[in-house]
Amino acid sequence: MKRRLLSAAAFGLVFFSVSLVVVGLREVGRGEAALERSDRAFHGGDLGTALQQARQAGLSYVPGAAHVRAAEERLEAIARGAEADGQHELARRAWDALRLVDEETDYPGRAPNAAGERARAALRRLDQDAAGHF
Repeated sequence: MKRRLLSAAAFGLVFFSVSLVVVGLREVGRGEAALERSDRAFHGGDLGTALQQARQAGLSYVPGAAHVRAAEERLEAIARGAEADGQHELARRAWDALRLVDEETDYPGRAPNAAGERARAALRRLDQDAAGHF
């Protein structure tokens, strides 16, 4: 009986581990594909699509995956560039996407994300600027 229980527990652990790897690989594939689409759109001048695809890449979260960091950098680049160009609505959407990626990928024990903090600060600044124009 004890042997059967240990065998079942070992099988369950192996099944769980393999499932976790499969899900992680699928999310990495999704994130990398979305980031490639974002790159093409960004370099083609389609910032709306670049933003949308970078957000999708960032939400395809796997801890430590390179596409997540690259997606955050893309969103921040779009936000900063749009602000500098006076495209405040696009800047707001990009900062908000960065904020969303930070909040949706947070988990207990994860270190604070400086990009998410910058996004929240930028959104507050844009809100104050908009309030000052009325």
